[in-house]
Amino acid sequence: ISNPAQIDVVDDPTVSAPTPAYQQLCQNATIQDLTVIANGGVGTNYSYQWYSNTVNSNSGGTLISGATSSSYTPQNTTVNVTYYYCIITQVASGCEVISITAEVEIVPGPTFSTQPIGTSVCVGATITPSLSVSYINGSGTSQYQWYENTVNNTTTGAPISGATNSTYTPSTTTAGTLYYYCTIDLPQGGCNTITSQTAEIIVNDDPTINLQPIANQTICVGGTSQQLDVSYINGVGSPTYQWYENTTPSTTTGAPISGATLDNYTPPTFTTTGTYYYYLVVSLSGNGCNDATSDAAEVIVIDISV
Repeated sequence: ISNPAQIDVVDDPTVSAPTPAYQQLCQNATIQDLTVIANGGVGTNYSYQWYSNTVNSNSGGTLISGATSSSYTPQNTTVNVTYYYCIITQVASGCEVISITAEVEIVPGPTFSTQPIGTSVCVGATITPSLSVSYINGSGTSQYQWYENTVNNTTTGAPISGATNSTYTPSTTTAGTLYYYCTIDLPQGGCNTITSQTAEIIVNDDPTINLQPIANQTICVGGTSQQLDVSYINGVGSPTYQWYENTTPSTTTGAPISGATLDNYTPPTFTTTGTYYYYLVVSLSGNGCNDATSDAAEVIVIDISV
């Protein structure tokens, strides 16, 4: 009769949930290894085999060749959602345990869906709408930084202090041309920083009159004055002209002359003696442009028959 044999029946080993349980990263971002920890069973000699799955299940997955340690580095080059789990066995004892799944989502890198748009305004204008950017794809919390540049590139600009939102309103206190762009960074998702195109902001001086109407004319009753011509410089937008008539040299209290809406005006034939004043107001459609008002042109009408 042989000696008795003792057979100990033990519980299967246990395994921790894979860590990290969830990762969402941009393509080619640095990815964390998945790790499991086995305990129990018979001894501490464990065999590991990792599997991938297209659904959130720890059965029916595809064996990953060579993935036979307690840690595994998931792929990070293909955009998809993959679930990973590990089967731990102790071959000699027939013990086995299967981990739950860990989800790894690889997403496309961010790209701009809205780019900033430049504009031309007058000094003191409020740029409306503000410069704005938005993006699609990527992963993690976005960080914005706007830059200002004196040349049209996106490499040598200076960061604007406090300009860390998706919108930015440039200052228009000084005439000149500046360029603005924005960078977006998503560090948690390991995404590459993206840089917007530049927006050209042209701030123009307000319009000024550079050709004044003839300052003084003296004509006889029944005569016609010379044509009054005016031109302007600076400003932005389409001009609207309006001539005014006054009995004093004031350029604020005159009455608009019906139909006198060109940059020149010839008063009608004078039938009455007196002194008449004419001036032009130029209004521009551009954002924030003040009106430009010419000097008053004096026309003295006399009667030499008296």
